Amino acid sequence: MRYLPILGELFSSDSAVFMLIGLVIATIIGIKMKNTRKNIIGAAICLITYVVCEIISQVVGMNYLVEFIALFVGTTAIGGFIGFLIGLIVSKVRK
Repeated sequence: MRYLPILGELFSSDSAVFMLIGLVIATIIGIKMKNTRKNIIGAAICLITYVVCEIISQVVGMNYLVEFIALFVGTTAIGGFIGFLIGLIVSKVRK
């Protein structure tokens, strides 16, 4: 994954733990909200956060600490996106 370093790191190391943390937290929040619109907004915010982190990690000459933080935040945002989608599905099924 040459152009998407966060996804590449997710599949090549143990940073999937951070994705699982985001997944669990966002799933719990998404199920508790019980509102389709709020789940879509939460998923959109997580997706935007991931895209911003990917852009930050592509900037050449950045500090390694900033790239490291972007890696963890982006990985957690991927899990959050999936979690809010699960919350969306659960809220649709409950109606």
